[in-house]
Amino acid sequence: MPHKPGQRQNAAPAATGQGEPRVAEHTVTSDGREIAVCVCYPPGYPAPGAEAASWLPWLVYLHAGGFVDGGLERARKLVQGLARAVPAVVVTPAYSLAPENPFPAAPEDAHSTVQWVLRNARRLKLDKTRFALVGEEAGGNLAIALAQMLRDRGTAQPRGQWLIRPVTDPCLQHASCAGFGSGQVLMETLRRMACNYRDYLPTPADSVHPYAAPAMASRLAGLPPTLVQVAEQDTLRAEGEAFAQRLGKAGVPAQAMIMPGACGDGVEETHDACQAWVDEGARFLQRCLAAADDTSPLTERQAGASASRPGAKPAG
Repeated sequence: MPHKPGQRQNAAPAATGQGEPRVAEHTVTSDGREIAVCVCYPPGYPAPGAEAASWLPWLVYLHAGGFVDGGLERARKLVQGLARAVPAVVVTPAYSLAPENPFPAAPEDAHSTVQWVLRNARRLKLDKTRFALVGEEAGGNLAIALAQMLRDRGTAQPRGQWLIRPVTDPCLQHASCAGFGSGQVLMETLRRMACNYRDYLPTPADSVHPYAAPAMASRLAGLPPTLVQVAEQDTLRAEGEAFAQRLGKAGVPAQAMIMPGACGDGVEETHDACQAWVDEGARFLQRCLAAADDTSPLTERQAGASASRPGAKPAG
């Protein structure tokens, strides 16, 4: 049965079996809405009798789907891979989808999820002081919005954000120079992106709000160190590179990493073929989350992030 815009797939089932990540399902209230939140633990964590001093950091993962689609089940393999690779506890909210719940419902759901985690850190057995944000495509947009909200509202601050093929600009200014041989985006792709934005941002004021259109945000200073991953052959390549440059100009340690070739239907959808993306992202997150008592400046903690690795190259 086709999955229609505004509908959500069923929540990810709890993983079972020895050596498998463990997934716990919760319900969180956000602006009067109830949303499902999955908390994914690495295999064997937490060990019986583990002390709070040994608890792992956590990630907020925001799924892809163009603001109108996607869900916890589709993100399951990537989330479980992240829990293992970092390692970290991965928190994934089933944020509200447009058109039934347009902006700002989704970023508010993400913010409510962070507040819920902070209130329940001991029960969830994670280190509330160390966390980072991760999102793909529309989820990348929401991760940036969440980082701004945490900064503006004085909530606990993330150590970093990893943006996978993020959408940042409702005007699609960079869509005609996305790195393809012809320099043009397929009209079908452009039309779909525009329709998704219309569903998500129904008013002109919404379409220029900094939490909805980070490419046009006037204040990016104070956001966490950022890795932007894009594919060589990707509609979203130029948009991601441009946003990383804007972050750098605002004084935010940021890197655009160009992954070879194309990305198929995205890292969530083609996870097994995109292991290099996950490996690079996990390394970045490990650096961000390195130590709870690390008081060195963010720019020093991220110094290694600008070095390119085999299979990837920095933009510039």
